[in-house]
Amino acid sequence: MDQPTGALRTFQAFIDQHIPLVPHMQWRLQNINAESLSASAPLTPNINDKGTVFGGSSAALMTICGWSLIKFNLEQQGLHNDVVIHRTQIDWQLAQSDDLRLQARLEKPIDWTALCQQLQTKNRPQKINVHIQSLNQAGVPCSQMQGRYVILKQ
Repeated sequence: MDQPTGALRTFQAFIDQHIPLVPHMQWRLQNINAESLSASAPLTPNINDKGTVFGGSSAALMTICGWSLIKFNLEQQGLHNDVVIHRTQIDWQLAQSDDLRLQARLEKPIDWTALCQQLQTKNRPQKINVHIQSLNQAGVPCSQMQGRYVILKQ
């Protein structure tokens, strides 16, 4: 089930406040649920000298998407554990010369309630793999990232 607009706005404000790079990149959360996230960012603040998306911006935006998917779902369960990126593999397939459409999806579905119970009772880090894509406005993937994130124990 997708989250109501109020929850998206609140989480967007949280990210804008706590990750200062996000407002500069104009990353905007579009939709989020237990398994996936969609977001967008305009080309202009993320452009390079060739008129295409800067690779560093693409990497940062995809990292933020994966982190947000996990952090949002934890927060919805009432947990405030830190989430960190552990490992990434990024493939840039096509130069992107228009606004970014970003999609993140869990590698495997997660029972968030059970995962949160494990975090509280076992008090050990949990690893989650996320696949993130940056697509152009025609829906063609321009870059892809496999990210492993770690939910730290409190």
